[in-house]
Amino acid sequence: MWILEEGQILPYLRSHYPVFDQSGPVDIQCIGALEGEEKPREPDEGGLINYIFRVSNGKQSVIVKQGRSASRKNDKIVLPIWRNRQECETLRLRHAIVPQYTPETYYVDWENAIFLMEDVSDLAQVRKLLCSGVMLPRLAEQVGEFVAASTFYCSEFYLEADLFRRLSARFRNSDMRSIMEDWVFLRDAPYLTHNGNPVLKQLIDRDESIRVCCYELRHKFMTRGEALIHGDLHTSNVFADEERLKVIDMEYTFAGPLCYDIGYFAASLLTQYCTACFRPFPSEGARRTFLSYLLSSLLELYYSFVEHFTEFWREDAKPIYQRSGGFCEHLARGFLPDVLGFAAVPCFPQITTSLTPEFAQLDGKARGQAHELCLVLSRYLLLERERWDTMEDAVQAIGAVTQIYLDCLE
Repeated sequence: MWILEEGQILPYLRSHYPVFDQSGPVDIQCIGALEGEEKPREPDEGGLINYIFRVSNGKQSVIVKQGRSASRKNDKIVLPIWRNRQECETLRLRHAIVPQYTPETYYVDWENAIFLMEDVSDLAQVRKLLCSGVMLPRLAEQVGEFVAASTFYCSEFYLEADLFRRLSARFRNSDMRSIMEDWVFLRDAPYLTHNGNPVLKQLIDRDESIRVCCYELRHKFMTRGEALIHGDLHTSNVFADEERLKVIDMEYTFAGPLCYDIGYFAASLLTQYCTACFRPFPSEGARRTFLSYLLSSLLELYYSFVEHFTEFWREDAKPIYQRSGGFCEHLARGFLPDVLGFAAVPCFPQITTSLTPEFAQLDGKARGQAHELCLVLSRYLLLERERWDTMEDAVQAIGAVTQIYLDCLE
């Protein structure tokens, strides 16, 4: 197996991808270099488990990604090399469905677990933008459309049953999805550093109501194979500007619940909201504007997903479902509790086991208060998720509970 290090990138491209012009200067960046490597790790890239290089000659720029059996973050964690092939395959599949939201793949090398893909660095990582207070007007609508399209057209509602079963089997992805099953729902994974909030960790671990709900949603995650999902759709895996958006990092893809990706992305917005209540802003007016933007984005994210999913159903559902009358509307009425549950659960490990960039912005007392607010809101959404009839009700509840919490601090 050809092990790619920075010095081997250009010889590899000459041998395997000669259309990349090396006649002039070529810049190579190791994305998220670890301690001791030639270039420092960028913020929010501590979770990288693959080896990723950006190679540019001034006219062409490509991403070279290699998956190896040992995780880049912890060489004691053994991962299946075929995850690289599955990620490339799902990128190609999603690109066929939503090319406007998915990077193009240029070259695949199965033998060495390498593929080359479009460089999206002309866009910015959404997590970094939000942490800087940048408001992207089309973010929620675009993510909602991406998820609706990539799930509907990879579901049995559109595909023939046998093809959908074969697709599900192809992307069973047991090793990768087990990471999420343990980390998201049980807050337990071999790579965790447990550098979160130890006091709140004890509260969460002892809360039987949280535990029961987490197991309920974990069961849905493990058994409800409704569509091919991204599996790790958070703001670090989305790059955007005011007009365009691209989604990356699809190695966790498998057939899972329709609403998981929307809920998981909503969790990123919720943690942004909790930290924005306490981090510095130019003015209180600017803070209120940003908080209002995040709450509006939660609404738009949900309704964009529902509306696009319904639209795709009307246009392209199989005849058996076209004849089913109000089944699509019946299905959509059940989305809200799952979205809220899948939004709440990922917040708990972010409070207890890992210092995500949102919380890392804050120090001492402010970070503790953001953790507390996140716990209060996540627990409330989780336990009351069956209570609300509309997403507006849930978002209004988030605002009301937030105000009560802030009032108690005064």
